Amino acid sequence: MSGKKEAGEIYTVVAINGSTSRVSETGLDLYPVSINDSGEGLPYAPVDWPNAGDKWCWKAGKRVSVSGYIKDRYLYLPKRLRALKEGKGYTFRSRPSIEQYLRSEFPNVDINGFFASFSWMIPAKESASSKDMKEKLTSLETKMEPSPSDSPLGIITCKAGNRFCSSLTAENPLPETMFCDVCCTEPGFCRDCCCILCCKTISSDYNGYSYIRCEARVVDGYICGHIAHVDCALRAYMAGTVGGSIGLDAEYFCRYCDSKTDLLLHALKLLNICASVASSTEIEKILNVGVCILRGSQKKSAKQLLHRIESIMAKLMDGACIEDVFKKESSVDSTENDQLGLLYKKIELESPGKRNYLAYNQCIS
Repeated sequence: MSGKKEAGEIYTVVAINGSTSRVSETGLDLYPVSINDSGEGLPYAPVDWPNAGDKWCWKAGKRVSVSGYIKDRYLYLPKRLRALKEGKGYTFRSRPSIEQYLRSEFPNVDINGFFASFSWMIPAKESASSKDMKEKLTSLETKMEPSPSDSPLGIITCKAGNRFCSSLTAENPLPETMFCDVCCTEPGFCRDCCCILCCKTISSDYNGYSYIRCEARVVDGYICGHIAHVDCALRAYMAGTVGGSIGLDAEYFCRYCDSKTDLLLHALKLLNICASVASSTEIEKILNVGVCILRGSQKKSAKQLLHRIESIMAKLMDGACIEDVFKKESSVDSTENDQLGLLYKKIELESPGKRNYLAYNQCIS
């Protein structure tokens, strides 16, 4: 048995039957967690503070220190105090930000006693070196496949057991997501690769054309981050053009945060994806998603884009070669080209590169 002191906290490392766990000086059993894991209460967040029944929440970030601890961790107010904040300012990314809040809202607070009631340090399941190895491995993969949680590499952190989950990829990391105490607390559900409607993993085939991610900024600059299969959303009347109280017009309605996402850019990206697909069958499958989300829209640009997609699909059905299907009829009004061109520029701002303009030029040529 040995003692260890780090960042003002003292831990005892206990070995039992060949495995080790950490115990804080206050007797808390500090179980290791994976990156992006979250939870509520002890040992990583206070309970019954300031009132009985108040339970704070925590979340682990994506970075792991060389000493084996989560470098970025977050603390969230309990639901009762969160309601008083009216949905703003209840996320804390550092100890100083928490201290500032406590001194402001509870002038007589015992700061040391508050932090002594839980462990600020969170041991990670994996070391920084194993995380680097994992990122190198996952960055080489192009297709998403489910993988058992008992991988021989021992480096999987996705809650769904998916070693090709986007949260494990080193390149193009996603923006920080808000804390979720509903679906994300369910075992086996991963916000980064599981559909919020059917709970099954998504596919990254053809640049992920078959799913939509809610990137609405909801709390303190954090995005919602929940994803859904486009097909699931269409079946649930949460995508496309839907009347009634929900009132969608070529939009997606997020089940978690109630935000709406314009699907016109997603439909344009489908055209961009098809520009590099060699199979007419696959092109039809991808463009059919665009037809489903644009059909019935009252937006002029959506109608124009739907006409373009249906024209391409008609050419494919007539047996035209793939090189010719994106050629546009000269009789189409040039105003349509200008409007679609502006939309492609919006896509270019989101994901810079030549492919977007290539697809646009193919569409208007």
